[in-house]
Parts: sequence; structure tokens; C-alpha cells
Amino acid sequence: MFAKCCCAQRDVGDDMVFPGSSPLEVPTGELTPANPAERKTLNVPPDFSIRSVDSAASSGSGYVSLNEEQKAREMTKLQHMIRDFVMEFLQGVFLDAVLEDGTLVPCRCHMDPKLQRLTLQVHSTTRHIFLTNIQEICSGKELRDLRVTTPLDDLCVTLVMADDQCVSFKFNDVQGREHFATCMKVLRLALD
Repeated sequence: MFAKCCCAQRDVGDDMVFPGSSPLEVPTGELTPANPAERKTLNVPPDFSIRSVDSAASSGSGYVSLNEEQKAREMTKLQHMIRDFVMEFLQGVFLDAVLEDGTLVPCRCHMDPKLQRLTLQVHSTTRHIFLTNIQEICSGKELRDLRVTTPLDDLCVTLVMADDQCVSFKFNDVQGREHFATCMKVLRLALD
């Protein structure tokens, strides 16, 4: 799932985060319930609006002038969104991880109570990512700047780690993608 998939392939070994995760080798197990509706997925707030790199380019400067009351409302809205995101990730959610060949595999994602470590679990394989090791969180048009072997599209978000490994997730729509990317960026920035 994220075996040296970012930047130029470097001769640093064949470490794979989820070894053997090809379409033919992904075992079924306790993480893939028979009924997909049983998997808890990430909820996007109904009032979530997109103000990203994609939308900023179309508005000229990319800046929106807000009065103090509007700023306070936006800050409260952001705080509630982050709180809800964190609560979901503390319990664990399923996201579609993108394998190097483009295949999607259900991945259970959850964070530790200190919000410092993201745990990814595909079947019986578990990997931990410290948020401080995430160098970039790329989505939408930002993905064009990455040199990756994994086929990605505008519905993907890629977490790029300091060791040039990355993991990509695919979402059903742009709102889901931007919700995840925005919340992860805020959590990552909070650790600096």
C-alpha cells in the first residue's frame, strides 16, 4: 500500500508497508465484514464547503475577506469539524487505501488518544505513522506535483512521509477528499 510509492524510486530496499497486498493476495478476514454497511466510514459535515488549492485558483487571490463575526463563526465551525473528525478516528474508520497497482483495499484507520500516531490496519497487517513524520498532505491538483507510481486521481489524498514512503486514500467525492485533507493538515500543523 505504501512501499516507496512517492518521489523517485530510491534503492533503499523493498520494504512494503502492507506486503503481499495485491488484488489476488489480499486475504479476507475480520476487517472486511460480509456486509460493507457494517464498516464505519468517515462522515463529512453537511455544511462543509471547499476552499482548497483547487477553488483558490479560480477566485484570483485565493483570499476571502471576513469580518470579525464571520471569522468567529468559521473558527467555531472548524473546531467542531476537527473535534468530530478526531472522535471518529479515535474510534476507528474505514478508508479505501490505494495499492500501487491502483486497487482499492479497505483500511481501518485510527489515532491514539494523544493524536500523535495514525494506525493503519489491512487485515492482519498493522502499521503506525507518527503525524510528525508526515511531510506533506497532497490532494486534488497538488497530486500532479508528486512523482508516484501509484495511479491517483482527483479523489485521492496522499500522505507523504519523511522517508519518501506514502500512503494514498481514495474518496467518493471531492468534499470527502477535502474534509480528510483539511482535518489531517490541521492536526499535523498542531504538532509543530
